Amino acid sequence: MPELKEIVGFIDDYLRIREISDYSFNGLQVEGRSKINRIVTGVTGNVDLINKARDVGADLVLVHHGLYWKGGDPRLTGILGARVRALEGMSLAAYHLPLDLHPEIGNNALIVKAVGAEFVNYLKPGEPSSIAVTARFAEPVTVERLNGILSSFCERAPLVMGPSDRLIRNIAVCSGGGGFILEENIEGIDAVIVGEVHEQHYHLAVEKNVTAFVCGHHATEICGIRELGRVVGEHFNIDCEFINSFSPI
Repeated sequence: MPELKEIVGFIDDYLRIREISDYSFNGLQVEGRSKINRIVTGVTGNVDLINKARDVGADLVLVHHGLYWKGGDPRLTGILGARVRALEGMSLAAYHLPLDLHPEIGNNALIVKAVGAEFVNYLKPGEPSSIAVTARFAEPVTVERLNGILSSFCERAPLVMGPSDRLIRNIAVCSGGGGFILEENIEGIDAVIVGEVHEQHYHLAVEKNVTAFVCGHHATEICGIRELGRVVGEHFNIDCEFINSFSPI
């Protein structure tokens, strides 16, 4: 039975958390039992996910959105206190931007792979916390075709903004709160795939003549944490289960 510190150390190195600046405290956030027999992964460390992890006998909960954020109130009161109490001896570790930008199991890399495009570069090469990527289709695809692929991958139909009658070759991808890439210089990009947007992003998509597929913050960040669980489970020969604590956002 592997030790908690072995598993967390492996993930920390695998995701290179020391090299990536983030506003999340990446790595172990709540230390519980030292021996790990079962792991549960999920997108967000909320009470629902924690309760479900406890019900299936988990010792460690791995999430993308953890409990502690830099600048946040660390006192164990209110929602934060309830989440920590719900762990009841389980440990919790969180991996935010390092999971978004990982070249193999990162959310954006997996989305690019799912739609059948080829990775080109990061939107801002050289910036260690720049998670958005650009990619290219070998053969252009229609809006309808890409919408169908994303609907299947995210298990929900995207909101499509901007031009709907076009062929798409060059795309930019940013899971989660990725609507901000519509505010960047995306010259030469036909479409963007993002998690969520703000009101002004609709107008930017129209005025920049970019088709935006808004797939949901939660829906675009299931893939990375689920794959991380698979990698950890195989490496340590340990049971690892993904639990989808649903969010419509």
